[in-house]
Amino acid sequence: MSDRSPNRGSRHQGRLLLLFAWLFLCQSVGAQTLRVSDVDQRVGPRTEFQKPIAWDVAGHTVLVEGITAAGGQVLRKRHSAQDLFGDQDDEYALVYEGVYDLRIAKKLPTTFTYGFNGRILLSGVGDSVANEERFDVYLRNYFGQFSYGNFDDRDALVFSARSVLAGEANLFFDGFFAPSTDRAFRFRSRVSSYLIDAAIDEDGDAYNVGVRFGSPNDYVKKFWSLNYQGGDLLSRYHRHGLSAGYLLSYGSLDIAFGLAYDQLDPYANFATFDRLSGSLGISYKFGATTLAAGALLGETNGGPLETAYTAGFRYDFVRGLSFNAGYFYIDSESTGSDGEALSAGNVSGVRTSLSYRF
Repeated sequence: MSDRSPNRGSRHQGRLLLLFAWLFLCQSVGAQTLRVSDVDQRVGPRTEFQKPIAWDVAGHTVLVEGITAAGGQVLRKRHSAQDLFGDQDDEYALVYEGVYDLRIAKKLPTTFTYGFNGRILLSGVGDSVANEERFDVYLRNYFGQFSYGNFDDRDALVFSARSVLAGEANLFFDGFFAPSTDRAFRFRSRVSSYLIDAAIDEDGDAYNVGVRFGSPNDYVKKFWSLNYQGGDLLSRYHRHGLSAGYLLSYGSLDIAFGLAYDQLDPYANFATFDRLSGSLGISYKFGATTLAAGALLGETNGGPLETAYTAGFRYDFVRGLSFNAGYFYIDSESTGSDGEALSAGNVSGVRTSLSYRF
């Protein structure tokens, strides 16, 4: 017997209101920028039986989905820029991260679809906690999608070593910093085998445009990406940056190359300087196991060579449950012409976690 009681709609609306409250009443307690890709590498692809939680509410499709990861790390650390690893040093620390999404969409009788996306990004290391609340409102048709907000990472089209890493592997400074996470006006579209993504902050302070091309092949897949990012960076510099990448996917083997160049002009009275970096990442999946490794070389302001290495392991259990492990090493003394640390750090350590996608 189907459930068509008059209280059913009110129950769904009540759940929806609670989710809205959860998304927008959370307060941010950290300043570090979080990246969705740092979390979703800990889970494998969905199985054919795994679906998001979904309802039909007043003709709108409502989806709730997310990823939760928790584990521990042990570090040997002398220093790190941007407070990447919290305040724990040379000892065990609890690590937890998550991405939690609420998506609402309605397809109109015309070719248009409108919708709302809400997201919470959570990250914690020891006593250091950070979270970001993001959202998008959008209108989509066959020309593309117009949106306002900051729901998605704006370097999503860019390939680099981090694109193929798995488990707890991480090259924290690969590609330097992502484009601005401030609310922006954004347009995304697909033209044949090309994806186009352009955005500008609501106040015009930062902007970026990316293009990705994928070769139409079922088994050997090749992808190229190019992304420009300009405007404000860290409220300290005016930036012109260019990132290029290549990804080869051959069966269970993925190989990614990335190059990044940034020209930074300090707002204070200091000289303009550059940063260059290149990265390589490899991953291989056999059965439920994925192995990955990556390396990064960089230079900032003509300073010493920056190096980073990482290796990761992921074992996928059933229905989105994974075990993750990884080793990472950073030796980077990068500072700008203003003497401020950019991607500086001297850190090595191991991290393990369990993750679950729902």
